[in-house]
Amino acid sequence: MIERTPSLDDAQLESLLERAIAGADAARTLHSTAVSPSFRLQLEVRVKDGQYAKERLVLAHLRLVPAVASTYSGRLPFMDLVQEGNVGLVRAADSYDPAHGTFAAYATRWVRRSIVRAVAAAEHAEAANQNGPTPEQTMLRRRVRQALRHLDAVEARVLEMRFGLLDGTARTLDEIGRRLGVTKERVAQILETALARLRDVVSPAPLAA
Repeated sequence: MIERTPSLDDAQLESLLERAIAGADAARTLHSTAVSPSFRLQLEVRVKDGQYAKERLVLAHLRLVPAVASTYSGRLPFMDLVQEGNVGLVRAADSYDPAHGTFAAYATRWVRRSIVRAVAAAEHAEAANQNGPTPEQTMLRRRVRQALRHLDAVEARVLEMRFGLLDGTARTLDEIGRRLGVTKERVAQILETALARLRDVVSPAPLAA
């Protein structure tokens, strides 16, 4: 997918950033201000266009993630590092402001931050569980991780935080929303979609013969 995603020229990048910021401003206005029905429709259009622009930004900068993840190779499985980096990239698109500098530099910082946090959480969990997981727990984790590969980065991250799959700490919708920079209602929507997808891919077969 990374190889098939075209790069953006300067004009395209600037346009997407402007649309993303305009969408974020419109979303804040919708949540904090009473507006007329006609103005609400205009704002909702801007929000949708801003979300599309953010998705384009993320896709165009996916190649940043493996480059950063490779510097932490061996600390976690590489695809787990990439998944965490993707979450950071999405967060960068959600929170970018021109005052932060170039989007590429800002996104790289967020990718690295997300990966470092995941590595630290995994190492903490490993130290806390010195006896190691049982064979059943190991098999369950393997099956869960296989299933998570069918989800996008944000869906997988929400599931991991909601059910404590990464560090054993289950988090509330509010906590997840604060970490991802979205409302708890949006977290609930993402969680519902992710669980529906998992139901389609997880086999009901028993864990062990």
